[in-house]
Amino acid sequence: MKTFKIAHLFYDLLNMYGENGNVRALVKKLEEQGIKVRVDFLSLEDDIKFNNYDLIYFGSGSDENLLLAANYLKKYKDEIIKAINDKKYFIVTGNGLEVIVNLNVLDFKIKQIPFQIIGEQVYESKLIKHKIIGFQNRHSIIEECHEENLFSVISGTGWSIKGKYEGIKKNNFYGTYLLGPLLIRNPYFLEYLVKDILKDKYKKSKEDISFKAYHEFIKNFVN
Repeated sequence: MKTFKIAHLFYDLLNMYGENGNVRALVKKLEEQGIKVRVDFLSLEDDIKFNNYDLIYFGSGSDENLLLAANYLKKYKDEIIKAINDKKYFIVTGNGLEVIVNLNVLDFKIKQIPFQIIGEQVYESKLIKHKIIGFQNRHSIIEECHEENLFSVISGTGWSIKGKYEGIKKNNFYGTYLLGPLLIRNPYFLEYLVKDILKDKYKKSKEDISFKAYHEFIKNFVN
């Protein structure tokens, strides 16, 4: 495979909860598969060539920084829509979803609420057999979502306060309010993504300490 190119957007603005760990985890797993990876760290004033990248990532930030990011990406709206339709990989975590909704590139709406939703979450996904875990700290909910859901709620909060679903998936776009970072806390989900990226070139790798940490959390949380 050619060099796998990742665009880490707004690494300096949208990294409130150490979400750059998601990019590091993905790079590590791809390199373990013998794949050469390049990460470009892009922010305001950089010229973003979405067509040049295999995966685009950004995380969560303050309301002010989210607005800066959304306003900057407006001129790229058509390119982002094309990239999603061309099945480029997108991973958007935390309230970074508010950037997406402000661009109107996917069919869902977000409503601000006057209190914080904070706490650990346990979900399930039809993509893998293992549960999904993560943390939320947000003051918005998703309304009128007409995209495919990514997760189903076992314990915690979904799109809305009493919603049964969370996260958004369209083609290879993966968006979720979960923090953590998501891919470090969920090694089986990370493995799924790497398998999907590499298709038949994927080779089973040895489980590292992140798998043990995952199982310990699930055991303690359920108990």
